[in-house]
Amino acid sequence: MIRSRFVRSFVLVLTTFVAISCADFSTTAPVAAPAKAQDGLISDLLGVVTGLLGSVIRVIGFVTDPNGIDVYGVKWAPTHVNETRSVSATIGYNGGTLAIPGSDFTITFPKGALSTYTSITITSDASGYVSYDMQPHGLRFAKPVIVTQRLRNTAVYGTPLALNSFCAYFSTDLLDLSGILKALEIETTTIFAAPTGDQLIPEVETWQLNHFSRYMLASG
Repeated sequence: MIRSRFVRSFVLVLTTFVAISCADFSTTAPVAAPAKAQDGLISDLLGVVTGLLGSVIRVIGFVTDPNGIDVYGVKWAPTHVNETRSVSATIGYNGGTLAIPGSDFTITFPKGALSTYTSITITSDASGYVSYDMQPHGLRFAKPVIVTQRLRNTAVYGTPLALNSFCAYFSTDLLDLSGILKALEIETTTIFAAPTGDQLIPEVETWQLNHFSRYMLASG
């Protein structure tokens, strides 16, 4: 079951990365994400994901609860520089990819996810948590968009919590990200591992998103 779910998720990831070569978007004032840095990060992440074929160690399925799901926000590691980073672009039917290198983050829109040109803005805040504001809020996609989040610079990297970290959705901005949070959804999350000696260390996650608002890396 896990293997079949992995195959479906991985095919979707590869399909969205292929869309990079025929992307249909125009960048509008990206902040702290120059084209060269974006290209380097995308290439690096693509190499990690494709190089780990067969090394998926967990798939966390979609869960929703209107009453809220208890989760804890995941912080960045102490070595990470906490500052607001943002990238914007107009994405069309043919899709495209945006990246925030300082947050080890990419988001890929597959062909057909959007029917018309849409102005997209992704912001990684300075809260100290791995959290993102994705606009326009309420935007829905005909096909899931794929987020790739590296774990190396997060507080869970190299700990057991990395195997139980996932994407959590919140309908509004939260003023306090500490303690128990109430997520409305846990998004489908695939955790990839890189072999290190005799161990498999979680290195990268992919998230499948069907709509926009507020998302963060969480555990529970």
